[in-house]
Order: sequence, then C-alpha cells, then structure tokens
Amino acid sequence: MNIKFKKILSIFLCLMLTMALCSCGTRYEKKYQEYVKSLIAINYLGVSEEYIKSTGANKEDADALYEANAELLANNILTYYGITISDASEMMDQYVSLAKNIYGKVNYKVSPAYKDGSVYLVDVTIYPINIFAQSSEDVTNYVNKFNEGVANGDYNDYTLVQYETEFSTGMLDILNDAALNMTYADPVTVTVEIVVDGDTYYISERDFLKIDAAMINSTDVPVPEPDTEAE
Repeated sequence: MNIKFKKILSIFLCLMLTMALCSCGTRYEKKYQEYVKSLIAINYLGVSEEYIKSTGANKEDADALYEANAELLANNILTYYGITISDASEMMDQYVSLAKNIYGKVNYKVSPAYKDGSVYLVDVTIYPINIFAQSSEDVTNYVNKFNEGVANGDYNDYTLVQYETEFSTGMLDILNDAALNMTYADPVTVTVEIVVDGDTYYISERDFLKIDAAMINSTDVPVPEPDTEAE
C-alpha cells in the first residue's frame, strides 16, 4: 500500500510560495536558506514567526496552513490503513493530533544557498520519517487479532460508531507509540531552486512537493485490512 502524501491545498499555495522582499544588500546564501527553513517550519512544525516575517502573511493564515496540512496527513493515514470514522469528530481530532505528533519529529537540515551558473540552489537533507515500516508488525498483529474478534462475534452488539471507534482507537495507540520513538529511513538530499523575479523570490510548487515527498517514507508496507463491519 503506497500513499502519496500531498499536503498542499491550492487555497494556500500562493501564500506559502510567494515572498516579496528587497534582497539588495543581503547575503543571498543566508537569506535563501532562512526562507526555505521558514517554509518547512510552518508546514510541518507550526512555527510561524519566521514565515510571517519572510512572507508578510498574518498569523491566522499561517496557522491555517499548518492545520490544513495536519488534517490532510490525518486523512491520508486513515486511507492508508483503511480506517473509517463515521460521526466521530472527536476521533478525527485525535488523528489530527497524531499527525502533528508525527510532524513534530521531522528531521532535516537546510544548507546555505549556493550559486550554480545564474541560479541559486538550496540543499535540504531529509531523514524520512519511518513510522509505517517501524509500526508494521504491531499493526499487522493488531488487525489480525481484531479480525479474529469479529469472526468470534465479539462486536455483534456494537453500533457502527462504537465498532469503528474501537478499531481506530487501537490503531491510534500503536501509531502514537511509534511517533514517540520515531525511526528514520536513510537520508536523502533534495535540491530546490530559488526562483528570482525582480525583488520577489520563491521556490516552485514542484520543488516544495519534492521536499514534501521525502519527509515521510511511504515505501510499500503490507497492511492487512480490517473487516469493514461486525457480523
């Protein structure tokens, strides 16, 4: 099972990528490095100070960007594991909190910008979060045990919401434990180009998606699917 974790919503794209500052008299290497750092910090850590300073965004918009990314990751996790939550908003809130816990463990280093011909590039070294692989055995054991309970009729008296909450709570516990003891895949280096247009500079959507794709290791991990409902 392989989920592409795209965490950008178009409503926030221009806000995230555009940065209009006069660069005269500044050190490009440091300035561009700090810009890329600010993009990563707001998207994955919810740290908005430098992002607001760099882009001129207000705090409400910056916070909304972080919340949207966390919600999208939460939904991707639900899809990845085949988890269904019906009429259980409090459970969804817990998965959003899980997403934030996962993002809180992002491991990366942004190097100073350097010039290659006429363009500036920035290297971002990323240690991909390995939560899916590291929790695979626990997830498999839990799903198999849960399915045995379904076959034995353990959940026959459960409502749909109770049934889905029971399963999703167990999965949540496993993933939160994994997030506390995060492991990482081998590092990868993503190189992004600083696009300069007069006094405006930014990175492209394509380059940000390259960073995004590297943050979480989504290599195929066999995941047994839960029975969709109790008999």
